[in-house]
Amino acid sequence: MEKLENRAGEQDPHAETDSHAEKVDRLIAFFTLNKNLIIVITIVAAVTAGTLLFQHLQRQSAEETAYRLVSYASASVESQNWQQAIDGDSSMTGLREIIREYGSTPSGNFAKILIGDSYFALQQIDSALVNYRSYSGKNRNLAAAANAGEAACLIRKKEFSDAAPAFEKASETAANQALKALYLSDAADAYLSLGELEKAVGMYKQIIRQYPGYAAAAKAEKSLLALAGKTGSVDF
Repeated sequence: MEKLENRAGEQDPHAETDSHAEKVDRLIAFFTLNKNLIIVITIVAAVTAGTLLFQHLQRQSAEETAYRLVSYASASVESQNWQQAIDGDSSMTGLREIIREYGSTPSGNFAKILIGDSYFALQQIDSALVNYRSYSGKNRNLAAAANAGEAACLIRKKEFSDAAPAFEKASETAANQALKALYLSDAADAYLSLGELEKAVGMYKQIIRQYPGYAAAAKAEKSLLALAGKTGSVDF
């Protein structure tokens, strides 16, 4: 009786072998039926990996080319040869063409600000505004410069109600503290032009409090002193 109970508790070794064999058979059958799909998936994975690597190398190469071309064009901007910077000539590629070919690269995005500055200097405000607004790079200080360029265009168009928030956005976006203070000062000036005295005064005081020692803070103090007759106070 005891032997029967022990045997009842034992596993049949053939059952385990059969189970393993069945698994192998099913695996072979699956591969046989789906081998084309498996091959396709393998090829797609390899091609995708290769494509990603190729695209990365392409982007790297495009950025290197864009950087070199923008370096030449920026020299024309610095020397105030605005139209040459925009159009280019036989010796250099203009900013307009650089943006068309490499506008998605970091240097191509920087070119959008440079061409915006060039159009602004040439009093072509609408063209400058379009290019400032087209900036899509990740550099915070450059993004802030694009916002500030947009705001400056709106000031020229006497659209102060839109310019002030654009300067505020530039201040919030910038990573550099001096730029944050500068753009906030410009925002305060824009609000002052709108007749929003209380808001402008509040911003001037904020600049003095948050950015002591910067040029914008000294300018804010002068602005508050100039407004003392209207505010009845020179409290910083």
